[in-house]
Amino acid sequence: MDSSSLLQPIQPKTKRQKTKTTSRHFMNTLQMANTHDYDALLTLFDRYHNFALSTHINPDGDAIGSELGLYLFLTKLGKSVKIFNTDIVPPNYRFLPAWDSIESTHSIGTYCPEVLIVLDASTLERIGKRLSKTLHPIYSLVNIDHHATAEAFGDINLIIPTASSTSEIVYKLIKHHQFPIGEACALCLYTGLMFDTGCFRHSNTTAETHRIAAELIEIGGFTPDEVYRNVYEQVPVAKIRLLSEVLSTLQITDDGKIASVYATQAMFRKAGMTADAVEGVVNQIQAIAGVEVALCVSEMADRSTKVSLRSQGYVDVSQLAAEFQGGGHVRAAGCRIAMPYPLAIAALVQASQRHTDPGHMRYGDCQKD
Repeated sequence: MDSSSLLQPIQPKTKRQKTKTTSRHFMNTLQMANTHDYDALLTLFDRYHNFALSTHINPDGDAIGSELGLYLFLTKLGKSVKIFNTDIVPPNYRFLPAWDSIESTHSIGTYCPEVLIVLDASTLERIGKRLSKTLHPIYSLVNIDHHATAEAFGDINLIIPTASSTSEIVYKLIKHHQFPIGEACALCLYTGLMFDTGCFRHSNTTAETHRIAAELIEIGGFTPDEVYRNVYEQVPVAKIRLLSEVLSTLQITDDGKIASVYATQAMFRKAGMTADAVEGVVNQIQAIAGVEVALCVSEMADRSTKVSLRSQGYVDVSQLAAEFQGGGHVRAAGCRIAMPYPLAIAALVQASQRHTDPGHMRYGDCQKD
């Protein structure tokens, strides 16, 4: 393709620029006028050779699936690609091809890629404080995401809130290039698609989502049940015992609209598990009849509080999470709060009560005009 008509040369970022920039590091030198126009990003792929990829802390299925899918695509194009994540790959995603290519922040050293691509992270800081301050691209920062609350922190921002997942965006990017997806890439992208749609149950699941999933299954030669078993049915006994203890902390407000559970560092130590082990618990309390907002709160090692939020119906939990510098989707969001978990729970419940109050604007109100 003719790159000159799509993207003007981007000058290398000097060391002086790096030291003087803010936490967002870069100016938005190119915004996608049409978020479904992938040409500028593909031109970047044609122009440069050395790429680094990263995703958010505590990576989930979509984060890892989109990251590995793009990694496999770029390596097939003959590019030199490295992946750096703050947190390790959870055991239930280690069936994915190339998962062991993901390196830790300690491996960066003086490495500077020509292009850094951040996937599924609503802010640059979401890849981790150390990583966001040490992994600097020479030429361009690319942001690929599907969260409605995502910041346009890149030089190129491919943000499509209508996409079911970041894996779907990567799928469309590869299709736009007209490059064969391949079996390994198909498995990674399907895993991300499956995870972020809640196994095709959530409201972000569309007819197009199913068509993409069907194509990936055909290309990959896998069966949906084997992917599901790897992701969801490799549960150690210690995790079941931990979940039992966490569910015993269940509290529901008097009006029955807000439910919360918490997990402490003492619980994690006793079970020999980490905060990742309680992923999905919030979905169980969301299923309680009458509950509008579900909260799962985890005490972290630094005494901060990690929060997962879910909405049963009309409350936009991405707005709720934004009050605590978090983000996400209408019915699924998260945040991290710099306060002890008992205080965080109290603040979250108070904020949730405002959002469930009949006088508060709810999701869909703006569409009633």
